[in-house]
Amino acid sequence: MYSRGQCAVKTSRAMRAPATLPWRMLSFRLGPFPVTVYPQFFLGAVLLGSQYGLGWRMLVWVAVVFVSILFHELGHAIVGRSLGGSPEIRLEMLGGVTYPQLRKRPTPLRQFVLSVAGPLFGLALGGLAWGMTVFMPPAPGSWSAVAMGFILYTSVVWAVFNLLPILPLDGGQMMLAVLEGVRRKPSETLASWVSVAVSLAAALGVYLLLGFQPWMLLWFGFFAFQNFTRAKAARSAGPQAFGAPAVDPLEQVQIARSTEEARSAVAARDFEAALKAATALEAAGGPLRQAAGLRLRAGIELARGDNETSALLAGQSFSIVQNAESAVVAARANLRAGQKERALNWLRRAVEAGAAPAAIRADPELSALT
Repeated sequence: MYSRGQCAVKTSRAMRAPATLPWRMLSFRLGPFPVTVYPQFFLGAVLLGSQYGLGWRMLVWVAVVFVSILFHELGHAIVGRSLGGSPEIRLEMLGGVTYPQLRKRPTPLRQFVLSVAGPLFGLALGGLAWGMTVFMPPAPGSWSAVAMGFILYTSVVWAVFNLLPILPLDGGQMMLAVLEGVRRKPSETLASWVSVAVSLAAALGVYLLLGFQPWMLLWFGFFAFQNFTRAKAARSAGPQAFGAPAVDPLEQVQIARSTEEARSAVAARDFEAALKAATALEAAGGPLRQAAGLRLRAGIELARGDNETSALLAGQSFSIVQNAESAVVAARANLRAGQKERALNWLRRAVEAGAAPAAIRADPELSALT
C-alpha cells in the first residue's frame, strides 16, 4: 500500500462541495475531512494479506490496513488544513491519496512538510501500538495481539517504503520539493529520472537480499516504468509550467479513450453509459485522470440539465488540474443556474488557464458575459 500527497489548488466554497458518486462503497467525514473508500481498496488489502487465509486473521488484517492507511492520510489532511486547504481523503486500490485543495501551490518547504506528515503519523500509530503491547500486553495469540503485530509491521514497513525518493510516493514528493527549492525551477523531469534510478536500485537490492519477491519487484518495476514514460514525455514536451502535473502518455491515451466513449454515449442520450465511462476514469487514479473524469461528469450533468451538480463537478476538476475546459463548463453551468457573477469569474479563470478570448466571444451562450 502506498500514499500520494497530491497538491491541488482549491476553488471557492461553493465550487468545492463534494458531489455524490454512485459507485462509492463508503463515504463519511472524519472531523472536517470528507473520506471516500472505494471497493477496490478492500480488494487490494485482501490480496496483500492473502497469506492469512479467509478466517479471522484476514478480517483483522483488513481492519488494520484500513485504520493504518486512514491514519497516514489524516497526517496529510491535518497539515493541508493548517496551510489553508480543504483536504479530501480517498482510499483506493493499494493505497490512499489526500487532496489538500490549497488556495495556491505550496512552497517547496510547505510541500515537504505536507508530504512527510503522512509517514510520521503512520510511525506515531506504530509507537502507540508498541506502547500498548509493553504496558498493556494482550494475551498471546489473541486477536488484539495479532492486531498490534499487524499495526507495528504496517507502520514501520509502509513508512519506510513511502519515504523512498520515488514518485509518486511521499518520499518522491519530498525529493521533488527539495530539488525545486534548491534549483528554483520546475524539477519534475529530473525527479522522475531520479525515481527511475532509485526504483531499479531498490529492485536489485530486494532481489539480492531477499531473493525473488514478486510483489515488491512488481511495484518497483511499475514505478520505474511510470517515471520513465513521464520523464520522456516531459522532455519531449519541452519546459513545463511550475507545478503542472507531469504528462504521462498512458494517462493521455486512457483519458482520450474515455472521453470519446462518454461523448458518444451522451450523443446517443445514454447518460448511464457516459457516467460509467467517466467514473471509471476518475477511479483509475492520478490527478490527471481524476480531473478528466470529474470534467466529463460535469459535462454529462450539464447535458442532463443538472446545472448545480455540473458546476460542483467542474469546480472540483479545476481544483485538481487547472484546465480551461473545466472552467468553461463551470461558467456555462453557473450561467444556466442563474449565477452570472460566478459564471463571469469562471470565464476569467478559463482565460487564465489558456482559453482563447475570441472563442469565448464567439460562443452564443457565453458571449453575453463578455
